[in-house]
Amino acid sequence: MFDSVANCTDACALTLGQRTHIRTVPTSDHTTIAVSGDVDLAVTAELHDQPHQALRQRPASLLIDFADVGFCSADGLSVVLDLVTTAHAADVPVAIITDQHAVLRPIRLLELDHVLPLHRDRVDVEAWLSLLTRLR
Repeated sequence: MFDSVANCTDACALTLGQRTHIRTVPTSDHTTIAVSGDVDLAVTAELHDQPHQALRQRPASLLIDFADVGFCSADGLSVVLDLVTTAHAADVPVAIITDQHAVLRPIRLLELDHVLPLHRDRVDVEAWLSLLTRLR
């Protein structure tokens, strides 16, 4: 069911079932993990593994793009929270890109919007990363 994406240095894509796709795109500025479809218990293992593999490559920053996620379970949010914690411990800036109600609503209900680095779009992320660069 799963394709291995270990040691991804170019764009890698993973399709989980028929509903969820995870794409890793490393660049010199950042690594993007773009997720589309449903983030539920069936995909949490791979959602955990791919970004953590990307963190082992020491990217300048890590962007988790949930702009095309239609559903996000509590298990999915737990994986995202763990990823953000791991990235902070590794001193890698991480941002979550989404404007999807299906993702933002549970984040707000669980009051995770106070601890997760949420951004509405890439323009907002680029401005935030630029500010971080100036502050370092």
